[in-house]
Parts: sequence; structure tokens; C-alpha cells
Amino acid sequence: MEIKAKFWIENRGEVVLGGGKTALLLAVDRLGSIQRAADEFGMSYRHAWGVIQKIEQRAGFKIVETKLGGKEGGGAQLPPKAKAFVKRADSLFKELQAIAEKRVKQKFQKRSF
Repeated sequence: MEIKAKFWIENRGEVVLGGGKTALLLAVDRLGSIQRAADEFGMSYRHAWGVIQKIEQRAGFKIVETKLGGKEGGGAQLPPKAKAFVKRADSLFKELQAIAEKRVKQKFQKRSF
């Protein structure tokens, strides 16, 4: 048996970050592009940008810094505060999942019902 759980962070009852949003933001930072991150997740740029705007609104601070194109090209990255926040959330979600999986094994493995 395995357990499936979803964790998220809320602010005033609205979701700020969950596993999917965290993965998208980490991809933006890794790839340096909202468009490339959106492509990786099979979503449109417009949808990814909307998700980012909602996160910023709900978090209360800038999550993604963008640079317009031109000679050197555009790009996107997470500023230091946002990167620390997203990485901490990602770590927390992974820890919580591991705890849940461990508890399922303790409760259900090798037991007859």
C-alpha cells in the first residue's frame, strides 16, 4: 500500500504554494525562462504567468524577476528571497511526504486484517 497526500501553504485561506507551483517555480529558475518552464509542464506561457502572478499576490512579495528580450535575450529568475522561500517549501513538502509514507508502512505493512 502507498499513501498519496498533497500539501500546500495558504495565506488568508488562499493557496500560495503547493507541489506543482513549487516545481514550476524551480523550473523557471533552473531554465531561466517562464516559457521553457511552461513548455516542460505542458502549459501555455499565459497560464504559467497567471500562476506566478497569483503566487506573488498571495505571498506578498516578488517571486519571479523578468528581463525583457533584446540583444542579450530575455529571461526570468527567482530573486534570493523567493528562491529561499520556494526551496524551503519544496523541502518541507518532501519531508512531509516521507513522514506520511513511513507512517503507512508502520500501520499497514505485514498486518493481516
